[in-house]
Amino acid sequence: MKSKLFLMMVVAMGAVLLWLNAAAQPAIVATIPVGNNPSGVAVDPSANRVYVANGGSNNVSVIDGATNSVIATVPVGTGPDGLDAAATAGRVYVANLGTNDVSAIDTTTNTVMATVPVGAQPRGVAINSGAARIYVTNSGSDDVSAIDGNINAVVATIPVGDAPVGVAVNPATNRVYVANAVDGTVSVIDGATDDVVETVPVGEQPEGVAVNRALNRVYVANNLDDTLSVIDGATNGVVETVSVGLGPQGVAASPANNRVYVANEYSDTVSVIDGVTNTVVDIVDVGLGPRGVDVEHVTYRVYVTNGGDGTVSVMEDLPEAPEPEPEPAPGDTENVPLQGGVCNPVATTYPDNTPIGTIADAVAPPGMLESLWEFEGGIWQGWSAAFPEASDLTEKDFLDVVFVCVGGSGPGAATFTRPVP
Repeated sequence: MKSKLFLMMVVAMGAVLLWLNAAAQPAIVATIPVGNNPSGVAVDPSANRVYVANGGSNNVSVIDGATNSVIATVPVGTGPDGLDAAATAGRVYVANLGTNDVSAIDTTTNTVMATVPVGAQPRGVAINSGAARIYVTNSGSDDVSAIDGNINAVVATIPVGDAPVGVAVNPATNRVYVANAVDGTVSVIDGATDDVVETVPVGEQPEGVAVNRALNRVYVANNLDDTLSVIDGATNGVVETVSVGLGPQGVAASPANNRVYVANEYSDTVSVIDGVTNTVVDIVDVGLGPRGVDVEHVTYRVYVTNGGDGTVSVMEDLPEAPEPEPEPAPGDTENVPLQGGVCNPVATTYPDNTPIGTIADAVAPPGMLESLWEFEGGIWQGWSAAFPEASDLTEKDFLDVVFVCVGGSGPGAATFTRPVP
């Protein structure tokens, strides 16, 4: 019976490990129909909601992340493009390319609560929730509108490069990064002063921008040369250029697993990049013309908008399962932790007729053992460290349970060393 149980445990553990290893590969788990020509996408992890800007139908689709279904459609301005979610404030801000304004959506009611005029042809949106600032790139007027989220009004207009598109914020450093598509640069804005403090040359036609605050890295998708520029946020220098798919547009970074996701519009794929080594570790097929991408850091779900077929691809990218500890081989020993101040039931696994003194010597550190007890046939038999000669418990059989009573307090106060069967 014991060997059969052991075999069943091995099979079950193997099945779990196989499942974990399989799940660790990025895979599409759902495809969700939304509006026409979806572009920007933003995740609100606090409510497990996903918001999608549909540029061709002038609305925002609200997706329930638990069911992967659209639960609301919110009319906004003309040609909504980029958007971002302020989870703590319960707001989503949407840049309307055709009406030169930003729609502020109340996520409790899924209605537009305010419309804020900005610059010409707004494209990207990024929020610094800690400062209640919303940054909007205006590609037609070459500037960034800074909106105060408390009053939903523009409080600063910041000149940047030519045709700014993407924008991202690192709240840890209060830096704002703006991708200027025409002049191939990234403007670095100090969020405290609303001044451009650095201009970083990158690839051709940079569009999407993302930040990994854990690594202080900035990722820029260069649409015309099919690369991703990696900027060190401490030095504002490009430290790596990674080749990706054709026509990279959106980019997202997850500090939870240090992965970077790039939506390649013309190859209908997402490049999955290891943010530590800056290498492509996987390429995942999605829908037609992927543009926007965002990641939910708790569930490791990645949401990709496919502008060509009006869908959102949901990709799951679970972290790799840790390598299992090697199983002890028969003949080895293992240490069983003992709770201090109590009697711990432990199977001895010593050979039949093992003298009780051997069992007592298996408790460490020396002096912690107070007594050993066995309950068998309705009778308690004991062994005392103080009076071993007077004890009526003299030997133990294989897999007999002995109650090991130790001093001290708390978990791991002592250990019991036993053979591995």
